[in-house]
Amino acid sequence: MSKQKPKYYVVWQGRKPGIYLTWDECKEQVHGAEGARYKSFPTMEEAQRAFEEGAPPITRAKASNLKPQTSNLKPQIIQDAYAVDAACSGNPGMMEYRGVDVKSGIQLFHFGPIMATNNIGEFLAIVHALALQKKQGTSYPIYSDSRNALLWINARKCKTKLALNDKTAKAHELIARAEQWLRSNDYSEFKILKWHTDRWGEIPADFGRK
Repeated sequence: MSKQKPKYYVVWQGRKPGIYLTWDECKEQVHGAEGARYKSFPTMEEAQRAFEEGAPPITRAKASNLKPQTSNLKPQIIQDAYAVDAACSGNPGMMEYRGVDVKSGIQLFHFGPIMATNNIGEFLAIVHALALQKKQGTSYPIYSDSRNALLWINARKCKTKLALNDKTAKAHELIARAEQWLRSNDYSEFKILKWHTDRWGEIPADFGRK
């Protein structure tokens, strides 16, 4: 079995900015921290340089001018795009989602954790990306690897079976808000695309915990 290559985690904004050698250490600094900004790098030299230079701008229009850092993207992938993904510990469980810039791999937004399901997170992440771009005046394609979330977006309805209780009330509140946004806004100019994990590997927004 091949040994997994090490990663070095830069935390620009979080509880304690710095460079961390494991995901668990990084997670302690960013999970639940408002406005957290972080990214993994394959070498310590790249991590140190990135930390010293500071976090890149988070607006997608500026991020599109960054030198690409994702060197293994397939030619058919649109690089001037968003990628979104969710992670959930259990089903239901503590869920979080995020969006990243496909070209640079820089995180553009992050939310959670809250009690929900992975499919709910995938759905909310797409709506978050749509709403953020509407506010910024951009219309970059959005990649998701979730078939259910894509179907729910087309239906403008999150067809979850998650029970409503004290623990899941926040998730249901966000779902209602997202559905209202979809009904109230025209997002026909956006391409919402399926990320083909079987052919392209993990989506750039993947949390890397598999």
